[in-house]
Amino acid sequence: MQHAVFAIFMLLAVLLIGWGVGTQLPLSLRQLAIKSLSSIVLLLLLSMGLDFAEVFSQSQIGGTIIYHAALLAGLTTLITGGLLFRKPSFVKSQAELPSLLSAFGGCLKAISAFILGLVIGHFTHFTLGVIGLSSNSILYLMLFCVGIDLVGFRVTTLTRQLVTVPLLALLGYVIAALLFSSITNFTWQQSLLVASGLGWFSLSGPMVHQLVDVQMGALAFMTDFFRELLSIVFLYFFGRRQPLAAVGLSGAAAMDSALPFIKQNCDAAYIPYAIFSGLVLTLTAPFLITLVATLL
Repeated sequence: MQHAVFAIFMLLAVLLIGWGVGTQLPLSLRQLAIKSLSSIVLLLLLSMGLDFAEVFSQSQIGGTIIYHAALLAGLTTLITGGLLFRKPSFVKSQAELPSLLSAFGGCLKAISAFILGLVIGHFTHFTLGVIGLSSNSILYLMLFCVGIDLVGFRVTTLTRQLVTVPLLALLGYVIAALLFSSITNFTWQQSLLVASGLGWFSLSGPMVHQLVDVQMGALAFMTDFFRELLSIVFLYFFGRRQPLAAVGLSGAAAMDSALPFIKQNCDAAYIPYAIFSGLVLTLTAPFLITLVATLL
């Protein structure tokens, strides 16, 4: 319990320090820090590949992780989409959609960095500890930059529908974990834990690894990664007709990596929903992971 409290304190401290520094930085430096986030995330994914290399080198364990991650991500997507389903929106614009391949560009970079880490770790057994680093240190650097990024987010008016989106996304996550635990050998607490990244795969993997073990960390990472893939597919095909569901399915990514695609596939009126829901889930995820880990 003390370890969990300390982890929560550290996460909050790093986010607040990042936010505080961001308020004092000139716009140019703040933009530079935000732009560096993508590179830091790729470095973190590379380090996760190094950490998880031993697990994924065992084909049976690796295959089981991928199967269960895809199942839990699918359940979360279906249930959250169902909770946020509304009468289909009238499509105002018939502008041509970007290619599906371009939509997956960010995900392809992410999985490539992770696979590169797996390959290096498998063949060389290299770890970041050799050079005095760890996934944890990179994670804190990422959270510091996320804190800087939060300086620019503003939500002017809270409405019931605005608040409903992240709340139903959280409810969908809880129901999906309960259903997943009933059809697999995982307990409800374990199911809650591996899905508690709420779509933020670069956070959930290293945090769960640190708080529990490497296999659960790998499962949490793959669950949130598959969830992001499914949210992109949903956005591409149904974003214009079901914008609220599209925003909710994007989870914590709705305010960052999924936001450009939300802008392309949903009416502009739903951008505040994406920013607010993504912000709420982004701030919730690290604390949710830590709290659920104490239940195991």
